[in-house]
This record gives sequence, structure tokens and C-alpha cells, in this order.
Amino acid sequence: MKSFFILILFFCCLDVFSQEIQADTRNRTANRTTNINASINQIRGIYDYDFVERKPIFFAGKDSLNKIYLSYFTGFDSLAVRCIDKGDTAKYIRVHFEFVTDENGNLYDGKFSYIGTTRYGSSNGDKKIKYFDDLKEYFNGAVKKMIQYIPSWKPAMQNNVRVNCLVKDSFQFWLGINPEPN
Repeated sequence: MKSFFILILFFCCLDVFSQEIQADTRNRTANRTTNINASINQIRGIYDYDFVERKPIFFAGKDSLNKIYLSYFTGFDSLAVRCIDKGDTAKYIRVHFEFVTDENGNLYDGKFSYIGTTRYGSSNGDKKIKYFDDLKEYFNGAVKKMIQYIPSWKPAMQNNVRVNCLVKDSFQFWLGINPEPN
């Protein structure tokens, strides 16, 4: 009888152990995918912002950088009109994009990512607005023009060597217009 209970306990432990191994395998697969993407950029000579030892820095600070973004982004008209037409007002609108800083701190290869919205300016997460997907090329051109006007940054460093770095950034503005009632 004692051996019977030990055998049952043994099989119960095997089942629990196998589930932990499966979960660990899934986590390793997710980490491997992230590492592969980082490795591909390293082969191209571009490091990801999250994986460099010293990140690229804009010399005048984040507030000045946001003012530059807002000054030179040419897509505000179509962005505001479409948000108002769809009723997305009294919210913060965020424009997400990415660019590469080279070894000298110059910016190039600006690409538009997406437009999101949030109710609070200091929140980290936002909700993607899908009705801008058809204007992706237009906003991509606006981001490329904006990137041309941004001054040089202090370049990223990896192993005490200047490297190219992919930076994902965004700027936001308050669209505080209330639509007229129907």
C-alpha cells in the first residue's frame, strides 16, 4: 500500500515538472526571437536602443527635442482633421516613429510607425488608431522631412566604440477640441 501511494505521488510530480519545462521552453523561444532581431541589426551595423551600453543622447534635452518634433512635423493638418472627423478629441495624440543615429550622431532613415491616443499625457501605453493606416506613406514622408531638421546627437557607444543605433521615439500633443453635438 505504501509503495502504491509513493507511485501515485511520483506520477503527480512528473506532470507538474513537465509543465514547468514547457513554460520554460516557451520563454526561451520568445527570448531567442528578440535576440535574433537584435542580432540581425548588429549584422547590419545598427544596434537597438535597448541593447547598447551607452544610449544616444540629444544634447539639449527631451523638452527641446519635443519642441523640434512639433515644429517640423508637416502632417498636423491631416492628422487633426481626421481625428476631429472621427471624434477622437479631448485626448492626447501620439505620433510614433523611428530613426537611426550614426557614429557621428547624425540622424537618418526616419520611418513612421503608428499613431496612438491616450487620455493622460504621462501614461506609458496608448491605443493604436487604425484609421490612419491608409495614410502611412504620407506620414512616413513627413517623418523623413522632420528628421532632416533635427540637430546631431551624442552617439551611442558599445564596447567604447561609437555605433549606429536604432531609436524609437514619439511626440504627443493635446487635441482638446470638442465636436459640435449632432
